[in-house]
Amino acid sequence: MNLVDWLEKAGHQQIVLLDNASTYPPLLEYLSSTHHQVIRLRENMGHEAPWQCGLIDKLGHAKPFVVTDPDILPEESCPDNAVEYFQELLLRFREFDQAGFGLRIDDIPECYPHRDTVRRWEKPYWVKEVSEGVFAAHIDTTFAAYRPGTPYKVTEALRTASPYRARHLPWYRDPRRPDPETEFFFQRRREDIGYWNRSTLPAAAIVKNSEDGRHG
Repeated sequence: MNLVDWLEKAGHQQIVLLDNASTYPPLLEYLSSTHHQVIRLRENMGHEAPWQCGLIDKLGHAKPFVVTDPDILPEESCPDNAVEYFQELLLRFREFDQAGFGLRIDDIPECYPHRDTVRRWEKPYWVKEVSEGVFAAHIDTTFAAYRPGTPYKVTEALRTASPYRARHLPWYRDPRRPDPETEFFFQRRREDIGYWNRSTLPAAAIVKNSEDGRHG
């Protein structure tokens, strides 16, 4: 996993992989061979799984914690101290409970069919600047640091500009020509998960996103 590689390179020691009832054989092999802690769920709890399964209550009750989807990857120029920087922002701006990466949208390839939709969707998140390179914007389960005990919620948080930016990897693939892993996912996905991975965005998904600020 590219994200795990980045976290290791950045010096993070406590990396917990939450297996949301995965069935993809290469992923299961990876989870079986990694030296990091793996917590396996018997059912797919969706994007709220870290909270619903009790993991946050156990690990994030008394100290700051980080939650991220696996398809987020800091860009090449991102400093290794991103998590420390997010925690610093939370100390500076105490009215916010989450601080995380802003998502790059200027280099999404033309082969991605929802490029213009993504850019329109993300553009408002780069408007409300609270400090140089720091913006108030919603965060769902994109890579972010949280205050201890923060429940799952989609409210205004802090997002950072370059060099603390990341890419949402599905935006760099063509869902009309899926790789083997994506094809496996397409055949088994839940209808309420992975909106941006689809070749056609469901109208209901667009409405839902516009109401709650989720990326899907």
